[in-house]
Amino acid sequence: MLVQWGIKGLWLPDDASAKRIIDSHVGIISNWWYDAGTISQADKPKKLTPANLDMHVNHFNSPDPAAAGRRFSEVSPFISIACGTVSRDVAARTNESHSALETALLYGTRFGAENIGYLYRCWVIVGPRAAVEVEGVAEEVRDLNTYRRYFAFQNEGEVTAKVVIPVNHIQQCEKWIWYRAAKEFRLDWVHSNPAFTKPDTLSNVRELI
Repeated sequence: MLVQWGIKGLWLPDDASAKRIIDSHVGIISNWWYDAGTISQADKPKKLTPANLDMHVNHFNSPDPAAAGRRFSEVSPFISIACGTVSRDVAARTNESHSALETALLYGTRFGAENIGYLYRCWVIVGPRAAVEVEGVAEEVRDLNTYRRYFAFQNEGEVTAKVVIPVNHIQQCEKWIWYRAAKEFRLDWVHSNPAFTKPDTLSNVRELI
């Protein structure tokens, strides 16, 4: 097992909503939990399946086969975080790094539709093999050695958590603002989490790319 740092980018209506994710001591919940209001332990095995992971990764905005009229994005039990990755340019004989921060900022600002985005720096545990049914282990879908099927968004460096990212896994929330005149993002403030548990006691901590 490895500890993997990641960044979750979210667009939220205001600073209070962004800070509440930490201050409420709940953490970052999946859209399934948010939509249902309450969930049960018995329901989790029905949701944490390879078929649903494929829907989340490759067909996020497609209709949910199990819920007529709903998009899968509205009820997904998975939570995408950006961890960065490397792609190969065979023609140029080079490798290109894709930053977790850049990807998270895209999602946090609705791909540039908003000027403000909120980022959550957090950690998850990933395994060397696929383990979709194991709630406490995130899926490293960016790893082509584990997930060998074609993934159109592989360069986003996605690692996929399940159901909830516990609040003690979240180090801080950051507010970033896009300054159009300067054509750059700037960090506005940081809201630290006093309940954060450092993963240092675990072995094999791996940093962002």
